[in-house]
Amino acid sequence: MIKHGKPVIDLSECVLCDICVELCPDVFIKNSSDYIEVSENVEQLLYDDHGNLINPSLLEDIKDAIKTCRGDCISWDEKTETKSV
Repeated sequence: MIKHGKPVIDLSECVLCDICVELCPDVFIKNSSDYIEVSENVEQLLYDDHGNLINPSLLEDIKDAIKTCRGDCISWDEKTETKSV
């Protein structure tokens, strides 16, 4: 299993197209300054306390948002990425 951690947005590359918000509104949120941010509870939405994936459809929505991002500014936080066998 690969735990992806959580997505991060490079705001310097973001073109504010809102595609990520449309595809995955539970994870990508437009804040009061009209910038996109990642929900603080995204890991709790994806994984249980043992790191097991509990919401595969949400994970696929995040992957779709990353693939379709016009600014190519969304990636996985490598600091939280873990691999287990």
